[in-house]
Amino acid sequence: MADSETQGQPQAAPIAPEIPGIPAPPALDMSWARVPTARPAKPTIGAEGFTLKMADAGEYAYAPDHWPYENDTPRGSYPAKDRGLPAPYTIYEKAEVWAENCADLYEAAIREQWKPATQVSWSSIEPLPDHIEASLDQIFSNISEQQYNSNAVLMGWLKEISYGYHEVKLYLATQTFDQARHVEAFRKRALANGGGLGVQAPGFLSRAVFAAFKFTELTVYVNIIRTAFLLALCERGDAIGRSQADRQLFELTANDLRRHLAYGVEHLRHYLLQGDDAKRRNVRAWLERGEIMLAADLRRDRPLREALILVLGGSVQAGKTALRELRQAQLRRYLRALESATFVGHEQHVNPALTEIIDNP
Repeated sequence: MADSETQGQPQAAPIAPEIPGIPAPPALDMSWARVPTARPAKPTIGAEGFTLKMADAGEYAYAPDHWPYENDTPRGSYPAKDRGLPAPYTIYEKAEVWAENCADLYEAAIREQWKPATQVSWSSIEPLPDHIEASLDQIFSNISEQQYNSNAVLMGWLKEISYGYHEVKLYLATQTFDQARHVEAFRKRALANGGGLGVQAPGFLSRAVFAAFKFTELTVYVNIIRTAFLLALCERGDAIGRSQADRQLFELTANDLRRHLAYGVEHLRHYLLQGDDAKRRNVRAWLERGEIMLAADLRRDRPLREALILVLGGSVQAGKTALRELRQAQLRRYLRALESATFVGHEQHVNPALTEIIDNP
């Protein structure tokens, strides 16, 4: 072969001479360097740096509807033959987890992460009347408990998602970190001003979260129902909080929750647009179950209800009026999320137990 024909190709090294009593080393095999994987053009780094979406370009951006490998073969690599033990994945279908905005949400999450220890003005908290401090601590305890439940269950699901949908896994890792931060921050606030943690919530929706059989079912409970209601509460942080620290907690948490809701909406949209009527029936059943469990929580959680009344109003009657307005805002946020996910017209089908507690909180 002429030199021009071999130029630029990996060459095998000559076999070393054999030493008496010592086997000669094998020839260097460079066949691994000739795998048919894509060689993308070098990316142009933008103002936001080398983002996940920029890296996953061309063939590397293609996430198939079904992931064919049961091991840790990275998407876009050349699968080795007869290598790689099966991983403990159970989710290989794109429809079960996918959302088109995952890469962008991942980048936003790592840019916007915050540290409760140093980015909350804890010194701004001043002594409060006992009934107000106790009420705030009950609200903070409830939020911390909700997020702990969501975090504990979601972490268990991460290992089920196969490697082919790595954007989803990376984004969801940031969501679990957000939830852990919320657990920490609101627990600290309940303990920061001479108060303490309040009464445990009834936990009906938390049981539904633990009992979810499908990942999309979990997403409906955590990223749609729970997040929509909690986000609407955090967006009223100025009315609930009594210090700069309180308002910062609500504002920073709301920013995280908007990402969680955005993933839930986009995933639910992708799931529903698969053209399968059974999937829409599944979502309807999950929504009804989640609404029934949420209604049971709201109806039986007297400590939280009374805490919100005391914090939101200058009088009991004003507090009741403000609580009704909060519940209505939470329902609107929830219905808007479903509409964005192409599940339209659900306002006519909200479970009566939930609508009753919204109208008469």
